[in-house]
Amino acid sequence: MEKKQFNPLKMTDGSVIDVWTTWPDERNKYPGIILFDEGFGINGHIKSVAERLSREGYVVFVPDLYHRLGRQLQLSYGDASSVQAFADSIKIGELTLDLKAALSAMESLHYVDRNKIGTLGFCFGGRYSMVANSLFPLSAGVSFYGMDMEKFPSTRSGPGSPHLFFWGRRDANNPPGQVEHFQQELADRGRDFTSVTISYAGSGFFCDERSSYNPLAAREAWGHTLFFFDYLLKMG
Repeated sequence: MEKKQFNPLKMTDGSVIDVWTTWPDERNKYPGIILFDEGFGINGHIKSVAERLSREGYVVFVPDLYHRLGRQLQLSYGDASSVQAFADSIKIGELTLDLKAALSAMESLHYVDRNKIGTLGFCFGGRYSMVANSLFPLSAGVSFYGMDMEKFPSTRSGPGSPHLFFWGRRDANNPPGQVEHFQQELADRGRDFTSVTISYAGSGFFCDERSSYNPLAAREAWGHTLFFFDYLLKMG
């Protein structure tokens, strides 16, 4: 594995998935985080999030989930229709293979604590973060304003590990009634979760490259995320 670049992993179905990787400068043993992009591809913003996490003491893998459509694709923040189409093309079987490959590669590194791995995702990546935290025995998951969270309902049947959700009250993609229904479904299934709604934020409030960026909401949610990860991935 090479730091701060894409590393190709050969899949059992014959495809190749590229994984952007980074980790702290010193090679001690660290917890890991699988990071999922917003749906626009692994761009500069997501790489900067990965770097922020590595400075906090995490090994970070960012899998390129669009690799079957084209390797290392990036979409414009203004091209919402293409992002929706690309996200809709991801099937649960292929997603499971991708997640398994990324996790196996992370767990094989001697400087990763394989018993302390979490997930973090934004927008469509928020959905993938929850799916990963349902299908695999991970230690924590975080989702920022997850899109189409009702997709892949069978993956919500497992107990999973604690999961933290952030929502923007002004997010037209996740109206309050829809969020409340999702929360009730998780509660009915016995999931352990925390759900935070920020009244003054909309969708994409964490991304400083988008017009919907809200610096206060971003800072508030980031602090909560780090505390959540530190407790579940670094303590005990």
